Amino acid sequence: MTQKSRANENGLTILELIVIIIILVVIGHVAIVTLAQSFGSPSEGMVGAFAGESGYSVRHIGSITGFSAVNGNHSDVMVQYLKQDAANLGAVQMTVSLLIGDMGGVDFDKVNLYVVNSDGAETIPRKTVQPLICPGWMITNRFNVPQPAPLTAGKLPGNIPAAKKGGNRSAVSSLSGADILYPGEVFELMICPTNTTPPYQQITISVNPPGSTQPPVAVISVPPDVQPVMTLGSE
Repeated sequence: MTQKSRANENGLTILELIVIIIILVVIGHVAIVTLAQSFGSPSEGMVGAFAGESGYSVRHIGSITGFSAVNGNHSDVMVQYLKQDAANLGAVQMTVSLLIGDMGGVDFDKVNLYVVNSDGAETIPRKTVQPLICPGWMITNRFNVPQPAPLTAGKLPGNIPAAKKGGNRSAVSSLSGADILYPGEVFELMICPTNTTPPYQQITISVNPPGSTQPPVAVISVPPDVQPVMTLGSE
């Protein structure tokens, strides 16, 4: 083989390598753009992809209180069940806050709240007036309210009478006029699924900001002996 032929072969090999490198760069660029569009803005990184468009992850803090499925006043909230059963868990009260994030807050008017129990998965609708008729969830209290904050935000009145015909009482969220959970703030939630949960079974609660998929904020085990009011766990 002559020197000229070898030079031509070498030149062709280098050209092929350049073409391959260009193709790989283009493929990499397309992949990065596609992932960025799927996960959110580049500033959010993997945290933003996990927590959703808000950039936050919701977690529960403090203790979790459970109530047997009997109509009545549950921690200043009137709750009514589709089917009463004193031997089963009916409603759960818990507090949530933000774990991570660097901008804005989570609008609880837009979150998706899910409950999974022995009857399957269920999306729980938001309620803003009492009585809380199952299924439903509502914001019943808020703590560490940032400034500026509405002056009317606060705890529900101590003694709430049973709702009379044609009259409903607003939840705290409606009184305050704002349902955005900001960093450092805490929301207290009352959550009541359609079906009650029997002893020894588990109930899982997830709170997902818009466009996000997060792990459950709480996995609760129902005790063997269901009481009217029970402490079911803490963070």
